[in-house]
Amino acid sequence: MIDLASAPVVDVHCHPWRNDDLLAVDPAGFEDRVTMTGMCLVSSGLADERSARALALLTGSTPLALAMRRRLAEHLGCEPSREEVARARRRALAADPVAYNARLWESANVVGLVYDEGYPQPTISPERFAADSAATVHRVGRIEPWIAELAQRARSFRELEEGFVARLDGEAADPGLVAFKSVIAYRTGLDVQPEAPSAYCEREFELWRASGFVESREHAKTVRDRLLYRTLEAAARHDRPLHIHCGGGDPAIVLGRARPQDLFPLLARHPDQPVVLVHSGWPWLEEGAYVASVLPQVYLDVSIMVPWASLAIDQKLEVVLGVAPPAKVLHGSDEASEPEVIWLAAQLAREALGRVLATAVERAWLSASEALAIGEGVLAGNARRLHGIE
Repeated sequence: MIDLASAPVVDVHCHPWRNDDLLAVDPAGFEDRVTMTGMCLVSSGLADERSARALALLTGSTPLALAMRRRLAEHLGCEPSREEVARARRRALAADPVAYNARLWESANVVGLVYDEGYPQPTISPERFAADSAATVHRVGRIEPWIAELAQRARSFRELEEGFVARLDGEAADPGLVAFKSVIAYRTGLDVQPEAPSAYCEREFELWRASGFVESREHAKTVRDRLLYRTLEAAARHDRPLHIHCGGGDPAIVLGRARPQDLFPLLARHPDQPVVLVHSGWPWLEEGAYVASVLPQVYLDVSIMVPWASLAIDQKLEVVLGVAPPAKVLHGSDEASEPEVIWLAAQLAREALGRVLATAVERAWLSASEALAIGEGVLAGNARRLHGIE
């Protein structure tokens, strides 16, 4: 076993929250909300009474939820049952949510959160998130809310494009913004086409607007693809990496156009721009790892795989670390429901990395010191270096 118990963790992909919102939801549904199904239902707006009943039946057999129950019970000092953990957690949150969050990070040695401000909406300010989370936070600016806001006011595509570029430059002036992000996979797919001429974009924008800005590959795609090119240019201009959602997600994803292979032509056309494939292309991890192995500025964030692959985490980490350069692999949780997901993911990543890297030492691929350095890099060092954060 490679001992990473004291290694700090920077979570390179999570989402902000307000403590008031944590206290406003039903505490009894905590375990349901930390499952992959539960989180996706919440983030996609599909959660309802019927789905809640179905979800409750699934949670009791879900390894992630059961691991959360046992570990959180130990952390809170209560019995490891669904009901007792929910009650103890509620008491701790209600007493002092900031102190509760701070204890989570201290116990898991989580030293930084690189968060996607695009969910939930309306955007939570970095000041509010830092105060509520009791963590050191770093912004990732998601472009899609900016596009939606500007499109509603724009009288032409030219006006939209110029306003968008100005917004990118303005956001980059904030030293707290460490990256841009796009979820174009949720809108029109990752198969970004070569940049269309301005006149064609003007026509497509008018048709898109006439449809009420319905998300479709028929008209929205041309506009969104071109604006992603502007984002790549701004990222290069301001020396920021670009995070791109790649792979599966909640039910709103354009799953047929969400694979790493769909994005590959765009990445190959911009070989000098650092791009993070958020989720490493999950569940097409081999594709994502291959892309990162042949394009020098493509990085992989292992969120979703950690923590929701549960029993398969070790196997998948072996694939990612064995195919892609480990210096380009970043730990992330994709927490989007409850902060404890960040806490648990940090523990699971440490333990899985320790086992996988120990096996690499046993098989004479790595020395113990090399394995330790790789593990520390995945957990925090690689994210710090890429994003220029301390």
